[in-house]
Amino acid sequence: MDNINRRLFLHGSIAAAVATLGTRSLRAQEPASSPILCVFSKHLQFLDYKDLAKTCRELGLDGIDLTVRPGGHVHPERVATELPEAAEAIRAEGLALPMITTGFKSGNDPYLREVLETARQCGIPYFRIGYHQYEGTLSVLEQIAKVTEDLLGLVRVAEELGLTAGYHNHSGENNFGAPLWDLHRVYEAVGSKHLGSNFDVGHATAEGACADWKITARLLANWVRMMAVKDFVFNGSKPEWVPLGEGIVNTADFLRIFREEAEFAGPVSLHFEYNIRSHDQMLEEVGKAVKHMRNEVFPKAGY
Repeated sequence: MDNINRRLFLHGSIAAAVATLGTRSLRAQEPASSPILCVFSKHLQFLDYKDLAKTCRELGLDGIDLTVRPGGHVHPERVATELPEAAEAIRAEGLALPMITTGFKSGNDPYLREVLETARQCGIPYFRIGYHQYEGTLSVLEQIAKVTEDLLGLVRVAEELGLTAGYHNHSGENNFGAPLWDLHRVYEAVGSKHLGSNFDVGHATAEGACADWKITARLLANWVRMMAVKDFVFNGSKPEWVPLGEGIVNTADFLRIFREEAEFAGPVSLHFEYNIRSHDQMLEEVGKAVKHMRNEVFPKAGY
């Protein structure tokens, strides 16, 4: 048995348990438990796998949303060796690895199959995908059809391997998914439980700050597989990102809607888009965000 397969075998039973944990939100007959609280590993890129895992455990997290993309913790061209190594280090600290963040946009992207096959072997049920933008040469409906076609190819691979893709909504001009109703059309057209939303509450609020965010949250609830949380205040007409709990994003109400509508139970990924001066400050911000989620957000959401 080579080193790669040995590592996969050694943590196989743990991986299977994590895969079961990750898919619990899809089982309507089971009551929702607390979401899996993760951190987006982009913000801790300065830590290697072992230090990343140890630090996240010490900060009180449940798991990690691991970057598997160019410049990430795992490089797609080296995924067969790096992802099992990262998974082993993370689970050795008792943490979950329920999701990875990729940049894939279609079924034709390089390394798509290699990454997803390795994720399946490592027992990782969810993967975040890349996002699209509107182009001025096509109508909105034509572009919805184009994105749907791109994602159909990607979803075929996900279905074959038993994984679930999540599209991350970004606010801002020309970002596909910013208004969220366009994503709903795509999800309905694709019609697969292997494609859903990596719902970003900050970006959703930025696009629908008055009250539309509640409508779009209910619209997307049955498609939400993962969540990203961040906070902001308006600086003029644009969002200015701030520490969690210091802005206008009602994360607890988003979670409450998803729990009541679809028994959502994770994973939830912490994001930090405001200016942070040092690695030490980043660790402090993660720690504060974890406490805020556990002490304020989860109880108010009914978890």
